Amino acid sequence: MLLAILLILLQTGTTDLQISLTTEFSERRQIFLWIASFASFAVKVPMVPVHIWLPEAHVEAPTAGSVILAGIPLKLGTYGFLRFSIPMFPEATLSFTPFIYTSSAIAIIYTSLTTSRQIDLKKIIAYSSVAHMNLVTIGMFSRAAAVRSPILSYGHTRPKHVCRACDPSTY
Repeated sequence: MLLAILLILLQTGTTDLQISLTTEFSERRQIFLWIASFASFAVKVPMVPVHIWLPEAHVEAPTAGSVILAGIPLKLGTYGFLRFSIPMFPEATLSFTPFIYTSSAIAIIYTSLTTSRQIDLKKIIAYSSVAHMNLVTIGMFSRAAAVRSPILSYGHTRPKHVCRACDPSTY
């Protein structure tokens, strides 16, 4: 991501977002910048195969940390896609949309099956979070649902808070 920011700085002469959003990047440069930003945002979403940190983080974190983890950092990746990657690199986004659909669909199936095999409640919540955030990613990259994706992302945290309120002894 740092290399992408430096490349944008070299082309535009500034890191101002408004100027960067109006700058036309060549298709080849868009693809490089999109891949660089995807690599960092995919870890935060989390997308398979870079999702491994989330179940362990949920298990090791205290209840408050787990609530914060489900509520804030997972949304930063989707915000990054919505705010930076999709509007700054539209041609690259269209080129990689089938890849996003395929990898997210595989991730939803994989993490849902993994969730069904878990016995630790925190891991169940973590893997279901991965599945849900990949669903949000599919919605985000489809043009028809781009407006609804932040609503899906917000709705991701509500059932977990209810679950934690009902049975806090499991945390």
